[in-house]
Amino acid sequence: MVDGKRIVEMLGWTSEGWTADMAATLLAELERNVKQGLRPQTLKEKRQMAAEAQAAAAQQAQLDALKDITFGELAERYAAWAKSTRISGHKMQRLLELHVLPRLHSMPAASITPQHLNELRSELEQTTPLRGRGKAEGRGLSAQTVLHCLKAVREVYNYARETPHPDFPERMLYSGKNPAVLSRRGHGVRLPRSDARRLRILNDAEISALLSYRGQNVVETSELHDMILISLDTGMRAGELVRLRTEDIDVDHGTIRIYSGSDAGITKGGRTRIVHAGHLFAESITMLRRRVGSPGLLFPGRGGAVRNTTAVSRAMAHICATLGLNADVTDDRNRIVWHTLRHTYATRMLEAGIDIYTLKELLGHSSVAVTERYLHLCDRAKRNAALARLTRGE
Repeated sequence: MVDGKRIVEMLGWTSEGWTADMAATLLAELERNVKQGLRPQTLKEKRQMAAEAQAAAAQQAQLDALKDITFGELAERYAAWAKSTRISGHKMQRLLELHVLPRLHSMPAASITPQHLNELRSELEQTTPLRGRGKAEGRGLSAQTVLHCLKAVREVYNYARETPHPDFPERMLYSGKNPAVLSRRGHGVRLPRSDARRLRILNDAEISALLSYRGQNVVETSELHDMILISLDTGMRAGELVRLRTEDIDVDHGTIRIYSGSDAGITKGGRTRIVHAGHLFAESITMLRRRVGSPGLLFPGRGGAVRNTTAVSRAMAHICATLGLNADVTDDRNRIVWHTLRHTYATRMLEAGIDIYTLKELLGHSSVAVTERYLHLCDRAKRNAALARLTRGE
């Protein structure tokens, strides 16, 4: 009897193992619950509660399994997100696949400690690169590459700590501490020690040699000449240059719009900006006027596709080797590379009297502190003379 109503329910058959004693015991339990106001009070309710308990147990088992989620699973989810939302998503995915996942893929994310990552750092420092001079000379990965790998691990954990699990929106993919905290004071993961900054700038003779270079492939030599010219004149990075389109150029005003977001993002810092051609090399305006007549990429690769920046760097290395510009150079920081063109542009703009904040915007730096290093490279006498002329209004 429940609330004055007689309840009749079927328990089961003797062929299923039920007995009269079992029925009596169950009936007594339900009657006792009715008298005491407890649950369940009917067989239907008892079965429903059992099903709910079973579902809750299954869900709890799934939640408990989150504690054992592997770093590889987190990295896979992060890579899928990063490729569609971050400019550096493809680079991060490649670093993870090449250098991190082979070592951490099957480890539970919660079990990875700073010690594991310090061991990873040591291993990477001994890992021979897949290509380049490091491979030929049997050196380990550069300190900068090792640092990017550690940052990729940190990014995976940060993403997992802020992203709800698709099946359990109230739970994050990972709720523990981030073991990849980078530190210089002995706590957490120790940063690789290096000073890989390239402070090399070109003198007039070297600039003249680069612009006068003529290779066997006349067409490709002309392309490289124009790319070198505009890089010296605007300070654009190689990655920005190869994705530049003719529609981004206003020849009448000498302006070039460098956008972020298109083609997986063409600016390193994700900052759209405008640069001005013709200030250092007036002939670049003539070159741009000749090229903007055809729609598409300003410097297209094979089949009109975007050039590979690695190929551009190799081309510069070949030119420098042919001209002997890197002969007898033992420190990589003193080698002329494509980025040397950007350094040269920055120092020459300062020597021409431009202020540091305007140069920061032209270079697309996020902080003026990054731009200030060029003050130490420029010729102070030239800069002071230029500033004096500007003051006099000449």
